[in-house]
Amino acid sequence: MIINVDKNINQNIKNADVSLWLIVTIFTLISLIIIGGITRLTESGLSITEWQPISGIFFPLSEASWQNEFDKYKQIPEFFLVNSSMTLAEFKVIYFWEWFHRSLARFLGLVFFIPYLYFLFRKKFSKKEKTYLPFILLMGVAQAFVGWYMVQSGLVENINVSQYRLATHLTIAFLILGSLFLLYLLRTENVVYLENRPTLFLKISSFTLLILTFIQIILGAFMSGTRSGLTYNTWPLIDGEFIPDGLFSISVWYLNFFENPLTIHFDHRMLAYALCLILLIQFIHINKRFSGTAYKSSSLHLLAIMLYQVIVGIIAVMYQVPIIIGVLHQLGAVLLFLGVLRHFYLITYCQFTLLREPALNHR
Repeated sequence: MIINVDKNINQNIKNADVSLWLIVTIFTLISLIIIGGITRLTESGLSITEWQPISGIFFPLSEASWQNEFDKYKQIPEFFLVNSSMTLAEFKVIYFWEWFHRSLARFLGLVFFIPYLYFLFRKKFSKKEKTYLPFILLMGVAQAFVGWYMVQSGLVENINVSQYRLATHLTIAFLILGSLFLLYLLRTENVVYLENRPTLFLKISSFTLLILTFIQIILGAFMSGTRSGLTYNTWPLIDGEFIPDGLFSISVWYLNFFENPLTIHFDHRMLAYALCLILLIQFIHINKRFSGTAYKSSSLHLLAIMLYQVIVGIIAVMYQVPIIIGVLHQLGAVLLFLGVLRHFYLITYCQFTLLREPALNHR
């Protein structure tokens, strides 16, 4: 199967500025996800108690402005139940992270929207891009409202935001990231060179990896939202047991998967083991059938990222999630997701050219 990609390549070179815009937007979004993780780990997310899309961009400078913001914070449960001894100087630290997170989100909106209008006017988008980019824009707008909806859940009765809303917020972020990255791949990686056609096992296993990785990321949000990572600090066993008691201690059985810290923690570990196993089996298959191809290098990269992520995850659990380790774990989740998505794209959607015609009796 020989693919003529000259037309695609020429078109991509001609519109390289669109590719540059996509990658800048992707890196800005990754930065936003990491800053969001820092905001969460430093417990800064409730420090700004109002949503002011325009005026909120201005950072407090005068002492009176700082005192005004601190007085607002003193009215929410988190202050008088957890941080009643907090000083103004300490408040300024958590306020900065939440302000920086929101400001970077505003900046991302500009980075995406202004060039989007320009390229749309100059007719530089493909048909697929014209279809998908408006949906990405709508997800970005929705994300702003979901972010505030999440914060609201921690301002009234609870001292923590809802794990459901937190998971929704993270899910939308990764959907946007994945959508942008796929559009970038469509512009930059048109063809792979193979000696054998992609097997059915390869396609199924790569799709399975993508789905399970996405579920694992959502589970990570539930881990954070229920503070499950702070509760069980042993590995490889959980409090001396591989399958601990109490996994279904909540009478409504399905709520255990979302509200029982032990069940959430257990599921997060088991899914990590499952991902490692699938990756290893797939690598063995690729090494046998597709050695020397982009499939093998992609698989090796995924194994390296997964090893990193598992090691950082274990350290996070055993040391009760130090901030720097938590941030590195969140970064690992981003890298793993993008790696798995590219791997899936190369195997399933990317055109391929056979370097030689397979033998007639070869299956």
